[in-house]
Amino acid sequence: MLTKAQARTTKAPGYIVATLARWLGECSQEDYQRLVSAPTSAEVPQEVLDSIAAMYNAGLTEQAEALRRRFVPVDLERLADSVQKILGYDPLQDERGQALAASLSTYQRVLELDQLTLDRLKQQAATPARRDLYSTYPAVLSHAGYDPDRTCLLGDFPVTYLAVGYSRTGFSPAEADLVPHRGKVSRGSPMTTLLFAHPTTTEALLFALDEDRVRRWILANKLVHSSRVGNAADLRRWFVAHLNPADGQLPDFPADIKPSHPQWAARQLFGLLHTLAHQMLRALSVDSGYSETSLSEYLFPYELSFALHPNGHSEFSIGALRTVLEQNLDAVVNRALDNDTCLYDPHCMHATEGADHGCLLLPETACRCWNRYLSRWYLYGSPKRNIVGYWSPELQ
Repeated sequence: MLTKAQARTTKAPGYIVATLARWLGECSQEDYQRLVSAPTSAEVPQEVLDSIAAMYNAGLTEQAEALRRRFVPVDLERLADSVQKILGYDPLQDERGQALAASLSTYQRVLELDQLTLDRLKQQAATPARRDLYSTYPAVLSHAGYDPDRTCLLGDFPVTYLAVGYSRTGFSPAEADLVPHRGKVSRGSPMTTLLFAHPTTTEALLFALDEDRVRRWILANKLVHSSRVGNAADLRRWFVAHLNPADGQLPDFPADIKPSHPQWAARQLFGLLHTLAHQMLRALSVDSGYSETSLSEYLFPYELSFALHPNGHSEFSIGALRTVLEQNLDAVVNRALDNDTCLYDPHCMHATEGADHGCLLLPETACRCWNRYLSRWYLYGSPKRNIVGYWSPELQ
């Protein structure tokens, strides 16, 4: 949730450009902070510029950079031009720029919450046996295609529940009639629509995909040419060009999308992320004390990350997810990795691409995407072997 001051800041040109430039690797964290907090347009004395140039010529790169960071303001126009060349649109004139910055800033605010990382967990281990257990976590996560450095427990993950009535007319998001609460109408004023909100915080486990494994999965399935995704930065730039930020955290792909469609590869990658979130949530429900109906997912598609959290309406958390992190995160990850069958196989794997109520489909309270874009083919490969799974041996 944003305060009014934060909401105003997110609309500032410096904030939008700095957020996008940092994510695309076009500026440093220090430049980002300078643009967001106190961008300055003061003219730099010529002697300072001459000193910086002389240091560069003398090979004193670190000293020159330190002086530049202190006295030379970040060139917002230059950064905006760089971002525009990558995205293919003006981030300040096109509404997609602000929408993308908003999505990225949500993840950044999550990273600013109190975290229990794997390194911190190991340092706080009470016994040598616990320390040895925590030492195995990075290898287990890497084997499953997750980034150990970005896996952590968030102790105060913000969640807001809205009370909105609806009547179902079908099984898709568009086939539901919302029935909001109507506010009191006073004379001469328009009718207002009320949404009763219940903000709270809870604990959450944050998982991030290994971007190098993702890149290899994309190339193995010939979704993108290797010249387009040479490294992690290329992967981000390609993904953002094919995922419309106007859709927010939940992209809306055409129902009849085919491999020839420009968004097909992006849909496959989003499907992989969504499928991994469901697979991990199912495994987590076994050891956390929460049922599948008591857990929910939150996807960060541009960061190839997702958070799993309790969806109860209580003001506190009993610490079940922390217990999982402290005692058996390795068992949860391995359970997700090994759970490759379904009650309705082989029909499920052939007829529904490995996604039905016996495996990947979750209750509506758990899934934010209406159980769309799911397939065990993404994880284990297709029966015809024309799709390489993310967990296939050749990628591990």
